[in-house]
Amino acid sequence: MTFDQTEAEIQAHLDGPVQPAWEWPLAVVDARDFETAWDLTAPELRRTRVRAWLTGNLPLAPAQDTEQTVEQLVQGTASGPLRSRFAAAELSAYVESFGHLDTSQMGAASRPRVIGPDAELVLLAQLGQETRIFTEPTLVHGVTFLMHLVQGRWLVADPDYKG
Repeated sequence: MTFDQTEAEIQAHLDGPVQPAWEWPLAVVDARDFETAWDLTAPELRRTRVRAWLTGNLPLAPAQDTEQTVEQLVQGTASGPLRSRFAAAELSAYVESFGHLDTSQMGAASRPRVIGPDAELVLLAQLGQETRIFTEPTLVHGVTFLMHLVQGRWLVADPDYKG
C-alpha cells in the first residue's frame, strides 16, 4: 500500500465530494441550518428520512396520499406546518447524532475512497488544527459520509445506497 499522492489527486478529491461532505456537518453543528443540510442530502436519503418520520408521526393514510406527502417533503413543497414539524424533528435528530463534533478541530482525509460508480466515502477526522500526514495506517476519530454524485453535485447519500 502506498501513501503517496500527487497534488492533482488531492485537489481532485477536495474539489469533488469533500467540500459538500464538509458543508453538511457545518450546516448541522455550527449553523443549525436544516435547509442547507437538506439541500446537500441525496434524494434517496431524503426519501428514507421522510418515510421514517412519517411512519412514526402521522396516522395511517392511503398509500397514494402517503407517497404524495413523501414527495412533497422530499422536494420541500409540503404545507408549512407539516414541513416545519418535519424540519424541526430532522434537525434535532441530526444535532443529537453529530452535535458533539468540534468542527474547528476537523479536517478531511485526502485519500479518495471510491466505492462504486458515482459513490465515494469521505472521512472527516477530528485531529486538531494543524495538518497531519500519516505514512502508515492510523486509527483516528472521525465521521464518514457516503457521497453520491447526483446530476453533477456530490450529496450525502443513504448508507444503503446501491448505485
